[in-house]
Amino acid sequence: MDWAQKRKVIFASGFAGVIILLAVYPIYQLFRGTPTCLDNKENGSETGIDCGGLCARACLVDIVAPRAIWAKAFPIGKETYDLGAYVENANANAGVKKAGYTIRVLDASGKVIVEKKGTTELAPGTRTLLFETGVIFSGIPASVEVAFDSKDLSNWTKATTAPSPVVTKNQNLKNTDTKPRFDAVLVNNDLVNDVVDLTLSAVIYDTERHPVAVSRTYVQSVPKASEQNIFFTWPSRFTKYARGEMCVPVGSESTETTASTTLKASSTPPVVPTLCPIESFITEIIITPRAIFAQ
Repeated sequence: MDWAQKRKVIFASGFAGVIILLAVYPIYQLFRGTPTCLDNKENGSETGIDCGGLCARACLVDIVAPRAIWAKAFPIGKETYDLGAYVENANANAGVKKAGYTIRVLDASGKVIVEKKGTTELAPGTRTLLFETGVIFSGIPASVEVAFDSKDLSNWTKATTAPSPVVTKNQNLKNTDTKPRFDAVLVNNDLVNDVVDLTLSAVIYDTERHPVAVSRTYVQSVPKASEQNIFFTWPSRFTKYARGEMCVPVGSESTETTASTTLKASSTPPVVPTLCPIESFITEIIITPRAIFAQ
């Protein structure tokens, strides 16, 4: 076979190979399938099975579990309590749209006295208050625990927290030694849109940042570029002492009546009770955050 014939064979073989590839490739793609976020495989840009990369679902290996900063039962009446848990989602770019939770109240032995279930949205990089009101039970609460549904926490989605145009001002807590009332003003800074369906929680702390009371209210709408008054109330005082109650100065000695101390007692000026000290509190209003979830 001379060179001219060899060249024809080479060209013909190459051309045939191209034709075969063009014919086989669609069949290969048909059986292989285009990578998706629902094919139960780690492929394409994914960093896990059907998660990460371009998928909306976040990979659990990249997720920090939500935590309860504090949880407490707050007495509001005879055997009646408000339950509050301050929880944090530290993940800056992932959230859970509907996370089931259980708040458990335990006695000193660790026995569950009562539990309440609910759902909440865990928006990225935010803190929110889980709140259950008017919970009736007998027994002395020693601790409160919060647990999230493990199935719900397996469904983290890429998300961002929607910026809220609503802020608060003029927070004023009064009547803390009788029937407390907490007033504030909501301000909608959006000049175009009304803000609707707001959930607002109030937390009252003592000066050491220990929570002493919680409450919640709902606002149907705050019109654009406007203000709206809100308030929270409680049936019982926050203070240790009632209004006008007299206290004995700390460290003062009581009058002795035994024979051996009669002389000392008679020479000691009588203790004069004074008005009990003013107790201070710190207030916080939490506007329940909302997330924008990837599709």
